[in-house]
Amino acid sequence: MRVLGLMSGTSMDGLDCGIFEISLNSDYVFSWECVDFNSISYSENMRHLISMALDGNSDCIRDVDRKMGKEYSSITEKFIRGRKVDIIASHGQTIAHVDGVSTLQIGDVKYLRESNKVPVISNFRQADIKANGNGAPLMPFLDWLLFQKNDNDTITLNLGGVANITYIPKSGIRGEVLGFDTGPGMALIDEACKLYFGERMDKDGIHAKIGKVTDEVLMELSTHKFVQKTPPKSTGRHEFGRGLAERIISKYSEISPEDMIKTFCVFTANSIAENINKYLNFTTSDCHLIISGGGVHHPVLMEEILSWSILSNITTSNDIGINPDMKESLLMAVLGVAKIANIPANMPSVTGAKEMVVLGDILN
Repeated sequence: MRVLGLMSGTSMDGLDCGIFEISLNSDYVFSWECVDFNSISYSENMRHLISMALDGNSDCIRDVDRKMGKEYSSITEKFIRGRKVDIIASHGQTIAHVDGVSTLQIGDVKYLRESNKVPVISNFRQADIKANGNGAPLMPFLDWLLFQKNDNDTITLNLGGVANITYIPKSGIRGEVLGFDTGPGMALIDEACKLYFGERMDKDGIHAKIGKVTDEVLMELSTHKFVQKTPPKSTGRHEFGRGLAERIISKYSEISPEDMIKTFCVFTANSIAENINKYLNFTTSDCHLIISGGGVHHPVLMEEILSWSILSNITTSNDIGINPDMKESLLMAVLGVAKIANIPANMPSVTGAKEMVVLGDILN
């Protein structure tokens, strides 16, 4: 199937759009090819609306849901440029998620359906929650499809707003796959840049490069209950977003912006390493760590991850032919095909669900 996969992640900075040729059968034989990909930034107004929805009441959320749906339709129309796709799979923007209890993504898909005249699949987390799972993370399904035949243990790390990892043992056994969020990815670094400089991100690590770590702040952050929590677990900006950044920056107002951003980098890397070392059972000499997501473009964070990790075989997904920015939109495309084919796509060993279930809702 030719699928348009749409992803708006915890970085909340734009819409990842990918057209993919996907083949997936009930035996989980999988192949894919990227036809086209682009990450299209949101306008300042749309980013402001998303922030309002995160903090807003139900009326505000409904309004932003509708406006974001129209924005998705406009963006995808320009991206597709009249090319044929069989289906569209859209994650939407998560604005609320409580493990095992509830989840809410906005971006009304009826506008995508109206403008493209093809089925649209969305709401990929709810079925897992109904099966007593956490509903997240979703990435381990794609990681298992991609790496189940590897000759060594594989750990993937996705650096979006939040960082999440997947462990695929060399046995390739689905029930032995692990995956969970480790804590912040780029979220605290990005929020600090907004608060200090009015910038969306620490581009090329220019601020972190000249900063020094503040041990007192690092120690406080390192005791965060989520970092210490045993999997299964997932998180978001409600724990590692503007609220935490504002609290820490206000409490330690004497610390320079550059030092705070550097400290956020080190905390992020440390929380990733601690979770990998504590909760995954792998052989150091026979394990490959593959990193993707927007965070691969931040040189200081990547340097810190390398310095904290006990693994020596570390690459980015670019080295295996997957654009690091593209992987989440590929995930959406794969989940869309799995829904159409009625193939279970949740990972009970990851989410804690009591059974494997088909994910997503279809708007025909």
